[in-house]
Amino acid sequence: MTRFFTMQYISLGHSFFKPKRLFTALLSVAALYTAGCSSIPLQRTEPSQQEASTAQQPKEGVLDLIQAPGDDTAIDQQTSDIAKSQLIAIVKQAAQSPSPKKEALLLKATHTALKQSKPKLAKKIYILIQPETLVNQGDLDYFYELIGLELAVAQKDVEAAQIKYKALDDISNSRRVPLSTRHYLEDSRIRSEALALQGQHLAAARLLVFRVGSLDFTDEDLQPWHDTIWNQISLYRSNRHSDSDAPQDLAVPTAQAPSDDWQAWLELSDLFDNIDKSQLSQIQSQLQNWKNDWSQIRLSAVPPTQVKEFMIADFKQAHHVAVFLPNTGNLRHAGKAIVDGIMAAYYQEQNLSKPNLRLTFYDTGSEEPIGNLYDQALLQGAEFIVGPLQKDQVQTLKDYIGSKPTDEQLPTLALNYLQNDNAKNNRYFFEFGLRAEDEAVAVADYARKQGYERALILRPDSDWGQRVSEAFTQEFTSKDGVILDEAAFTQPRQFSNEVQKLMGINESKARHAAMERRLGKELDYTPRRRQDVDFIFLLASPNEARQLKPTINYHYGQNIPVLATSHLYSGSSQPQFDKDLENIKGDLALNYRTIPIVLGERYAKLILTALGLFTILPIYLLINKFDVGYMHYFFYACFLLLIIFLALLWRSRARLHYLVLHNILKFIIVAGVFSILLIDPAVVTHRIF
Repeated sequence: MTRFFTMQYISLGHSFFKPKRLFTALLSVAALYTAGCSSIPLQRTEPSQQEASTAQQPKEGVLDLIQAPGDDTAIDQQTSDIAKSQLIAIVKQAAQSPSPKKEALLLKATHTALKQSKPKLAKKIYILIQPETLVNQGDLDYFYELIGLELAVAQKDVEAAQIKYKALDDISNSRRVPLSTRHYLEDSRIRSEALALQGQHLAAARLLVFRVGSLDFTDEDLQPWHDTIWNQISLYRSNRHSDSDAPQDLAVPTAQAPSDDWQAWLELSDLFDNIDKSQLSQIQSQLQNWKNDWSQIRLSAVPPTQVKEFMIADFKQAHHVAVFLPNTGNLRHAGKAIVDGIMAAYYQEQNLSKPNLRLTFYDTGSEEPIGNLYDQALLQGAEFIVGPLQKDQVQTLKDYIGSKPTDEQLPTLALNYLQNDNAKNNRYFFEFGLRAEDEAVAVADYARKQGYERALILRPDSDWGQRVSEAFTQEFTSKDGVILDEAAFTQPRQFSNEVQKLMGINESKARHAAMERRLGKELDYTPRRRQDVDFIFLLASPNEARQLKPTINYHYGQNIPVLATSHLYSGSSQPQFDKDLENIKGDLALNYRTIPIVLGERYAKLILTALGLFTILPIYLLINKFDVGYMHYFFYACFLLLIIFLALLWRSRARLHYLVLHNILKFIIVAGVFSILLIDPAVVTHRIF
């Protein structure tokens, strides 16, 4: 991962081009993490006339909650009409039903609201339920605690999850609750998510291994559950230093997990945890040995998707790689950036005494047909191809490879995606695009590995911003992350308003105004931002980011980590401008347009050079044409320091370099003030009198 001052950006291309990891990375991207989801159906019948006449109404405001627009606690216009009508119908029926049927329907309404991703609304419905009416009413008390646990998980309320989990165990220990297979799986899913909420990922995996292993699943039905178990184990591995596996209130005793099944999972995890340290040619051998050792376990027949991809992959160590990238033309800068990454990985491999690898570069920016370049690479003994970058060339090369005999088809990793792609049917052709959506997925994965659970999104109000935001949201929420809020901006003058709303500053100001009205006097006040956010996901161009980050700081968000894609990086190091992404609250927060921001690094340096050279004339005049006493020593020193300043200016790349230049100018200014004492007083008095 690349550190970009206090802001971090993630690009999939930074470390990908290690030759031995080309297939590994590609297959890892294809890993699927899905979880089984089902609903808990509660009986719904139309009330009889007698029931309707004796019905107890739920607390006032339920239907208002359902029908109120524009609030995330309500079913608004973003919710489908079918889902909205379904929820309203359930609540209306509850309003016309007596207890305990009313409570059963409210439970169903709560569950429905949760499925519609409306946890706040679900909670407002849930608190209307009177739990004392559920006692001795079949299993309603059990479902009350189970749905309460699901609600606590949805709201990331650890304390409530602990209470509900214990309540479920108390009911289960006091009596046997008969559950259908669907309800049993729902119970298992919610319990495992509650364990994961506390960071007990290994305990969550153990629970699912124990429960799923006792059911008769088809391979197709079992696959998503095994993927979920693998995901929990992977999260434990990534957070092992901070994730304690010591049982807490939610922990599952190890004894509950079948010893053989659980041991097979642990050995597979240990093997895969060291997979980067293995030669690719040995991976399948190691996996096959594990499979043979545990052939009697269902896991060996239905391994996690990520593991399965490695089992069926055709690995071959390439010793000669041909790289198809533009060295000329409009895309030469992008090509150079990728080449730099490849060469960095190449030299690292050589320094680690890895087998020799030969790289041959071909310029796709020339007019040479891509097919001719492929034939040249084949003739020169290439075993693997990376590139091309241009989409039209990717299409042409894919078609050309497909027309070749099998023994002349080289494994190829194209650096772009095709729209109508049939490349999946070609086992020798792979696609890896540097799309913003891919980077957003990488950011989401990185954030979860860092332990971040709650995110804010700040993006441009555009189709691109919406697409990337949706990709991030999908990946982040699939890993049990929560999107607290999202703001979209269009113009720089909107930045402050959108950031204020996103940070909850407007709510803080509203509370202050209400308090002053109530008390009838002015109060000392400092706005407070929301405190439930772990990080901000920022989508912005370089110029936008240089204004947005100080705006976030200005609105009390300086301590909130900001993650972004590589799109905020302009392509060249500009420390004197990019420091605005760190902690500057002034000009940029007020949307002042300064020369560095508007013109860029090179033009700013040219202007500084011109100004420095122009100082030669006044220095010459002050030394040779005017009587300044001993102050001419200062002017000589000033001239020398400015020459050093200009020489260093064009060699500066890092923040430390610009800090030195900054201090040189400060020294000249301060020294000039004190050098006034060097002027002969007689000269001064003569001019005055």
